[in-house]
Amino acid sequence: MTIQMLSDDSEMEVDHITSSWAHVYASQDVMVLAEPANDWWWFWRNFGWDDATNIHVFDISDPTETTYVASGRVDGTVQDQFSLSEHNGVIRVATTEDAWGRWWLETEEWTGPTNNVFTLVAMECMIPEGCEGDSSEMVQIGHVGDIAEGERIWSARFVGDRAYLVTFRNIDPLWVIDLTDPTDPEILGELEVPGVSTYIHPVDANTLLTIGIGPGEDGLGLDWSMTQISLFDVSDPTNPVLADSLPLSPAYEDEGCDEWGCGWSWSYSEATYEHKAFTYWAPEQLLAVPLSTYRYTYDEVIIDGRTYTYSGYEFVSTLELIDVDAENGTLSTHGMVNHSEFYNEDGLSGWWGGSTSIRRSIFMGDYIYAFSAAGASVHRTDDLEPMIELDIPGHDQPETHYYEEGEGDEATDSDTSPSDGGDPKEDEDSATAEG
Repeated sequence: MTIQMLSDDSEMEVDHITSSWAHVYASQDVMVLAEPANDWWWFWRNFGWDDATNIHVFDISDPTETTYVASGRVDGTVQDQFSLSEHNGVIRVATTEDAWGRWWLETEEWTGPTNNVFTLVAMECMIPEGCEGDSSEMVQIGHVGDIAEGERIWSARFVGDRAYLVTFRNIDPLWVIDLTDPTDPEILGELEVPGVSTYIHPVDANTLLTIGIGPGEDGLGLDWSMTQISLFDVSDPTNPVLADSLPLSPAYEDEGCDEWGCGWSWSYSEATYEHKAFTYWAPEQLLAVPLSTYRYTYDEVIIDGRTYTYSGYEFVSTLELIDVDAENGTLSTHGMVNHSEFYNEDGLSGWWGGSTSIRRSIFMGDYIYAFSAAGASVHRTDDLEPMIELDIPGHDQPETHYYEEGEGDEATDSDTSPSDGGDPKEDEDSATAEG
């Protein structure tokens, strides 16, 4: 569908294809849909239950219309839209072949998943039964397979005549694949590094910036409490190099806390699975990614001379800014934007029902704008001086529960939360502010 947004009549040009849900990729001139080739679906039959993906291609070079070009099929399934690409009229696809619940394939001969890169072009109809009208089909012209047997693709990126793949089982290999000759793609280089990258961002022709999960203590497996930023030098595609890596965690250590992790939950960054949360500002070489965590808290508060026990949750919600020096191959912490106070009133909080993470950020001029469910903020990028912080209506802070220490039955008074100015003395045994 093409919509003329600047037209007074808002004209709409439509073409279509019968398809299931699909990953969508678009270049300047081409849009590609990649859908699982399900055997049970009547239109695009897959009688052998093969692990495969249907590829549908549209021409969008004319901004006034969308035109269906052709369809084809490749082995395996794609990870996301970054596993798809169009370059000089050639469609490139990175896939993982796996059993995916087909238990009858998991025999002694089964070696586990494997990975591929395919190249396809549109050709005249070659189906024996014929095609409708003058339609074409997508035909495979090149393929490199058996990449990282026993592993699957966690991230992929096509940049010019190269493809970059990250696969993982116990350690993270970065693969560099040459696509200069689309009929004969070949693996140029491989680098094993601890952890795994879940998103690849090209900084320039020779540098990749990635985000992912940090490694375990022994360098193998994953530490899901750690987000890792990595910088790769791929100027020599036959010998990719890890220039630098920076582990990040929103949890902080408390003095005198000898409990493992001090009660913090596993931290996470939405940018590890949603590229729109990964914001790189090339003019300043600054990267912004959100980090979040929480923990259960139990403590005491004194109100008007009386001691009350408190239980709830403490949230950490930050936007980490990182200096990326591609020329010297280094990463360093620039600072953070902190939204935690939107969720922790007076250092205390009840349970927050939705996401506390900073969902999106944007650099505009000399400022960084950050947005989470409960608030928005603007900071100067050079020193992160706050310019403005706004509460977003509709996300009121949940009230907090307090219980007085001592004997007696617990009673309830909805006006006793210190956040709303209530008097806990109104109930002699206990005080609870109910949300």
